[in-house]
Amino acid sequence: MNDGEPTSLVSLDRITRRLDELLDIGRTEDGGVTRLAYSDAETRAFEYVQSELPTTYDVQIDSIGNFFASVSHEADQTTLIGSHLDSVFNGGRLDGALGVVVAMEALDVLSEIDASPRHPPTLAVFRGEESARFGHHTIGSRGALGLLTVDDFSRTDQNDVPLWLAMQRAGFRPSDLSEPTICVERIQQFFETHIEQGRVLDEADDVLGIVTSIRAPVRYEVTVTGTYDHSGATPMNLRSDALAAAGEMVTAVENAATDVEGVVATVGDITAHEGAINTVCGKVTFPLDIRSDTINPRDAVEADILERFADIADCRGLSVSTDELDRSKPVSLSSQTVDKLDSTVYALDIPYQRLPSGGGHDAMNFQKVGIPTGMLFVPSVDGISHSPYEKTYPEAIEASAAAMVRVLS
Repeated sequence: MNDGEPTSLVSLDRITRRLDELLDIGRTEDGGVTRLAYSDAETRAFEYVQSELPTTYDVQIDSIGNFFASVSHEADQTTLIGSHLDSVFNGGRLDGALGVVVAMEALDVLSEIDASPRHPPTLAVFRGEESARFGHHTIGSRGALGLLTVDDFSRTDQNDVPLWLAMQRAGFRPSDLSEPTICVERIQQFFETHIEQGRVLDEADDVLGIVTSIRAPVRYEVTVTGTYDHSGATPMNLRSDALAAAGEMVTAVENAATDVEGVVATVGDITAHEGAINTVCGKVTFPLDIRSDTINPRDAVEADILERFADIADCRGLSVSTDELDRSKPVSLSSQTVDKLDSTVYALDIPYQRLPSGGGHDAMNFQKVGIPTGMLFVPSVDGISHSPYEKTYPEAIEASAAAMVRVLS
């Protein structure tokens, strides 16, 4: 990477310190972090970020807890840069937090050189990006942009606490759900840095990735219902085994998506209700996640999987039901911001590639409402994410901050 000013002012030590101090907020025994949406830990992380900002920054918090900090809130136009601070259960130190800390570093460098960008930047930190607590993603950014629904606010966590109540307990009072909580017309661009959460960059030895599109999921809760029987007294040909059927369905999911380019399908969990070593299981539930960055192949795989489920159920003499949880549209990021990031990273002489994002991010919501949006990826070592073992490379962190400094300048 070239060392010309102002990118040489990027402080990897400052970035690392902030990441470490954020990790301590909600740190688990395994060395990971649990900061769920609208939890006390998430709130403390927001308070930490504010404590790290110069007093010259004006901080505004919207009605659902999103955080915006700028020295020029009165400016007619602004560029937003940031990410989220919540995590999955026992997640990693980088997911979300890296994007916030890299944004803070870029703003620090611009302040140090007394830069005056055409569109003064605003640090944006969003609540509840992960679906770990309420089963729905990007709560904060969707709310900021007026994309939340009444049904979203009724979603409950593992303790049957609805989202609206969790927001109230955290001290927030959502207002008109149909209206954005921020002035969308002021936002010229949005930029986010994130770990890749896959192994494409790591396998290629690239330092950065420029995201071109964001895959979107169709998600189901699948319930397979058979008959509970005694495992010793029930002959194999008389069984209606929900767990065996579910196992066949999981394999069908893998087979349906394997040869379709650009589509991935996953069953990440399975629950045998009242299962026991001496019982033929009568009820099983599992989630189904199908993703692509184009709708038609995704929908074709979805239809194929659901047909295979029905055939398996008919063959085994049991029933299967599917409850749709989410259906999102894939998003192509602005060619303007993709090209801007491309020229910036190229000028810094950083090895990079363009690639789609397999995971959803706050960035996709900004692009959905027509705000030009760009994303930078840093490699996930061995593709690991949502885990205490989540890591990236120091040179990638430093390079991402340097790129953001130039993009904002």
